[in-house]
Amino acid sequence: MVSSETDKEIIDREFGPLWSGVDSISVADRIFTILELKRAFDLVADDVVGIDLHLLPQDLFAFRFYDGDDRCVAVYVFDKELNITREYRAHIAEWLQDDYYNSGMEAFFAGNMVRKLRRKVKGEEGGPPG
Repeated sequence: MVSSETDKEIIDREFGPLWSGVDSISVADRIFTILELKRAFDLVADDVVGIDLHLLPQDLFAFRFYDGDDRCVAVYVFDKELNITREYRAHIAEWLQDDYYNSGMEAFFAGNMVRKLRRKVKGEEGGPPG
């Protein structure tokens, strides 16, 4: 049976609200921060912004980040050897809705979009623009 669940629904269900995870995890006796995992997965770029990390059952871990090139929230589920076992991607518009479509050129600046997304997720939509 094919699931009709979208990647956004899976991301929300399996990993909770955005920014609900931690900023460092212990993997195979080594502590990784979000920045260190960006390096480990060769994601060091200005348009890749870490969101959070999660410890999962069965010695699995999750790294959730914003990929500004695709304008997606992405999740890598990986094992203790840093092998990616699953990947999910959902367009940022699925969280921002009309705010995304009304953002104009701002959509091309990852940092601005992540700030906008964080304000929306945290219920701070009335904050300053940008």
